[in-house]
Amino acid sequence: MSEETVKIVGAMIGAFQRGDAEAALSHYSEDAVFEPLVAGPYHGRAGVAEQMTVWMEEFDQYWFESNELIVVGEQVVLVFRHGGKGRTSGIPTADSGATVFTVTKGLISHARVFADRSEALANAESEE
Repeated sequence: MSEETVKIVGAMIGAFQRGDAEAALSHYSEDAVFEPLVAGPYHGRAGVAEQMTVWMEEFDQYWFESNELIVVGEQVVLVFRHGGKGRTSGIPTADSGATVFTVTKGLISHARVFADRSEALANAESEE
């Protein structure tokens, strides 16, 4: 399952980076839970879409880089960097983080964002 899980998460990331929100959302289950660092949790595909919209509306020239996908048991940890220019402030910003993804029946059922790689890996390992 871990190879399939990586493919599913990778396909979602690829669609997101291409700006294809519909394709990215198609990799989430209808009852998915998305837990960002701030606010949330968001529920279902509609909730995931809302979270993406809320976050991206904060920036002009938003960008996202997938740096690493790590298999931990049946979960996948995505290590990423992202940033943009603050829409209100005009100040360029960049940050990094990591998300733990759980895939159930071929769809992302849970995603939780962490401030860094080590925190995400510790969380994923504790759920094994």
